[in-house]
Amino acid sequence: MKTTILIIFAAITFVSCNAIKPQNSPLSLDGPEWQLTAIEHKPVVANGRAYLKFDGKDLEVKGKAFCNSITADYERMGDKQVTFQEITSTKMFCDGVMNLEEQMVSNLRRVKKFEIRNGMLYLSDSDNVLLTFKK
Repeated sequence: MKTTILIIFAAITFVSCNAIKPQNSPLSLDGPEWQLTAIEHKPVVANGRAYLKFDGKDLEVKGKAFCNSITADYERMGDKQVTFQEITSTKMFCDGVMNLEEQMVSNLRRVKKFEIRNGMLYLSDSDNVLLTFKK
């Protein structure tokens, strides 16, 4: 009898744990496109031409760096740590934005942590905010 009760209890616990659906937490990178607004605190006018979109299922980020499309794998360690690996991009030349594009991609390589506050995403190295995005 005790064994039957334990099995039923275990089954109910298992089913109820699986019934809880994960939701995007305030610390979730997933969801909308994050539009670039600043590189190292210097505002940029990207008009949707520079953004990132995170896919938490595949741990991949895709986006646009002004001219070229970019793709990278990312890894989250803890609540606020993130790193980007294998950043690749197309190789088109677009006059007037290549410097900004290089700054964006090179700063992505240096990112170690993130913070989401008031609808803004801040990507930082150990000490400084490198890239700022808005939803």
